[in-house]
Amino acid sequence: MPTSKISPYDVIIIGAGINGCCSAYYLYKAGLRVALIDQNGIASGGSGAAGAFISPKISKAGELKDIMSEAHAEALEFYTTRFPQFTLTKELLHIANSPQEADKLECFKQETQLEYSTIDNVLKSLLTEEAANESHIYFSEGAVVDAQGVCEALVEGIDFFTIKADALMYEDELWKIDHLSAKHVVLSIGAYPKLLPIDYVGLRGIWGHRIDIKTSTDIPCILHHHVSISPTTKEGIVAIGATHDVHYSPFSDQVYDIESGRAVLLEKASKTLKLNNIEIVRDYTGLRSGSNDYLPMLGNLVDAHATLSLYPHLRHGKAVNMREYVYYPSLTMINGSGGYGFVLAPYLARLLSEYLSEGKAINPILSPSRFFPRWAKRQS
Repeated sequence: MPTSKISPYDVIIIGAGINGCCSAYYLYKAGLRVALIDQNGIASGGSGAAGAFISPKISKAGELKDIMSEAHAEALEFYTTRFPQFTLTKELLHIANSPQEADKLECFKQETQLEYSTIDNVLKSLLTEEAANESHIYFSEGAVVDAQGVCEALVEGIDFFTIKADALMYEDELWKIDHLSAKHVVLSIGAYPKLLPIDYVGLRGIWGHRIDIKTSTDIPCILHHHVSISPTTKEGIVAIGATHDVHYSPFSDQVYDIESGRAVLLEKASKTLKLNNIEIVRDYTGLRSGSNDYLPMLGNLVDAHATLSLYPHLRHGKAVNMREYVYYPSLTMINGSGGYGFVLAPYLARLLSEYLSEGKAINPILSPSRFFPRWAKRQS
């Protein structure tokens, strides 16, 4: 793209992972003029390293289960109807990997509306003894998408700029980033540096590793156990992936050992079934972001300094309605999806589009400001 001055956009989205790409897609479809920026490229981080499974989250009843159930159904419809060339539908077998998960799985079975069954003897014969004897649920419909392919397809026709956003500046009712300006900014930067003083946002970085392999073993369905194992949209390619190392950070001096990580993935996969004649095709790594309370984030961002100046008693734990906080103008965050980014992205991006283009309110449960009171109390 040329670096000459460009007239203001309606929205600039910072971060071209699945959340950013889905947001760009929906906002562009809503008729807004959209610019998408990323320092490395489309799906170059955690989204590109994701297994991109469209799987339900096995959880007990509550807010998270309700949101995930709605998001899962929406994602299946979204990818299979709009991007079928990048989507492979298969049965999905989820096997508990601990007694605690087995308890959750059995509760999930009692409450879910999804169709499921027990596995037949043919499938059971492919599993290890450990896997075959664990509590499991076998869904009739699951899916896996081509992470890179679908992200690139989502932003077709949308202005994309390879820009590293080091700072945000707001003046004359416009946000300015490099040579670009816009009425509204959407932060979709995952666990990377936050650009603004919003340390209250409860995010945790999770290192992900996926390998594509070739194997003579037939993989008849998508498997989730200690790791995820799945056929892919690419002929003959099987993906093995996991939220792999919660201790490694790309911002530290430590160097991630690809070969060791690959060995761990293969060792964990062997607990599910035997993979014969393995040929490693490619490794993918990247940083994913999860929220501290496991709910995703979508909403406006609190200006912490201005809010504490206006309500200093927040430091002492006194409650203030979140509607009374001071928020950054025309600034929204979409983040914190953890290992379910491709499930949550269509749902969250649709809500974002309805908010920006139609003025529909976002469910306050999703608001990043939910983390602000506890953080403010620690500032005393």
